[in-house]
Amino acid sequence: MPSTHERLPDNPAGWATDPGALVYGLDLSRFADSDGDGFGDLAGAMDHLDHVASLGVTWIWLLPFYPSERRDNGYDVDDHLAVDPRFGDLDDLRAFLAHAHDHGIRVLIDAVPHHTSDRHPWFLAAREDTDGRAGKFFVWSDDDSTEPGDHPMFPGEEETVWTFDEQAGRYYHHQFYSFQPDINATDPDVFEEIVQLLTFWLGVGVDGFRIDAALLLVQGKGRPDTDVDDAVFFDRLRARLREIRPDVALIAEASEPPEAMASLIENDRFDAVIDFSLNNATFLGLARERAQPIVDALSRLDHSIPADSRLNFIRNADEADLSLLSDDERQEVFARFAPDEDALIYGRGIRSGWAPMLQPAARVRMTLSLLHALPGVPLLQAGQELGQGDDLRVRGRGAARTTMQWDDSAWGGFTAASVSPLTLGAQVDGPFGFRTVNARAQEDDDGSLLTLARELARVRREAHAGAAGWTTVDAGDPAVLALRRDGLLTLHNLSGREATVAIGDGHHAALADGWDGRTLAPYGFAWLD
Repeated sequence: MPSTHERLPDNPAGWATDPGALVYGLDLSRFADSDGDGFGDLAGAMDHLDHVASLGVTWIWLLPFYPSERRDNGYDVDDHLAVDPRFGDLDDLRAFLAHAHDHGIRVLIDAVPHHTSDRHPWFLAAREDTDGRAGKFFVWSDDDSTEPGDHPMFPGEEETVWTFDEQAGRYYHHQFYSFQPDINATDPDVFEEIVQLLTFWLGVGVDGFRIDAALLLVQGKGRPDTDVDDAVFFDRLRARLREIRPDVALIAEASEPPEAMASLIENDRFDAVIDFSLNNATFLGLARERAQPIVDALSRLDHSIPADSRLNFIRNADEADLSLLSDDERQEVFARFAPDEDALIYGRGIRSGWAPMLQPAARVRMTLSLLHALPGVPLLQAGQELGQGDDLRVRGRGAARTTMQWDDSAWGGFTAASVSPLTLGAQVDGPFGFRTVNARAQEDDDGSLLTLARELARVRREAHAGAAGWTTVDAGDPAVLALRRDGLLTLHNLSGREATVAIGDGHHAALADGWDGRTLAPYGFAWLD
């Protein structure tokens, strides 16, 4: 299996210094099961790092691996300072980090400082004395009155942000599920605990953190004195962590407009933000078969967030959250890509997976190329390089959380167990089942999505396409998004019709699908030098 990486230097540089930087989101529970218990683990993931490296990956983002009942895919954390035994132990994590570094890959882990689970020792202690030191770690109230704008993140699943705790005799605040009480970021002891837990993981050897729900962490919780100055909070956090490791990478996640996210990268508070605005505009452009929504979003972003401080994605590990579109725009996307209401969730998103939602296959290939071409750092979730499917019979956001399909053996080689709580029924048969879609079948297929993913990473790196300084070009057809940087020009036909492109002669195609030098086939694309 080809690899494009060498061992990390002894003093690795920080975030996105490689112009071909690429992040790979990896849910250990669904990636590879080494011991046959039906649950993925660190040892299984370590066995497949050659595959990850072959994609041009420079950073792995490990989704939560902490002890958890996994009622929210691991974000219901029972202990921020341990590894769930189903994944392995700290020594297994250290071995995984060492092997990733040997492949030239650095590792981000998910930090979840916004909330705990209701089983966490902090919360168990807090409910004993809500006015004491432990109690101040959370947000309590004697009533459940709600302030304007304070609403649950999962409408239809949670109807309120306040839940009464019988033992405490008071209500606690939770922006997410009721089993995830919000941490009170205004408390100085809470800040110190966050610093200490992140310091612990730096000592284990991780290279950085994705801070989950970054802006929600510091936003008010519906009661006086719970709003935090985000600049002060994150300036202090970054300064403290830099004392431990000067090149620590911090990535912020929040579905907010660019102007709101811009404050997070000021003063180097964060190295990058996971950007939802360009993602939403991309879906709108695909629905309309017009490049203009993407062009407009790029222009807006360029005034707020530099390209090398943005992570771009087509589909993350949750629902396709389109909350940054207007109501009418969102309905346009729903009508095109989720006509079945069962595919919708929370009134704002789509539960379907990338490949099923964006069929035909030519459009899936084009959007993979588009992800690599957009200014910023691409983010792939495990399995997207294969075009894996979904199962809308699964409730909620879990419909698109497939286990990795390595080959055509039982459960796609993910596990030797006969039964697993993580495998989806739709993975067995059909156009996206593991008998049809798997890494082994695509390995030596020049026309496969896996081969395309590897080629895109190679061309992008060799052309330094990840660097800033992109401009849009009028290609002569409103369906074609044309982006130029120095000598590189990328063309993407967002429509299901042929498009004639007016860019002049003398271009060489470093990589192309459906390009004859003058026209792009439906959903065709080209990387030209």
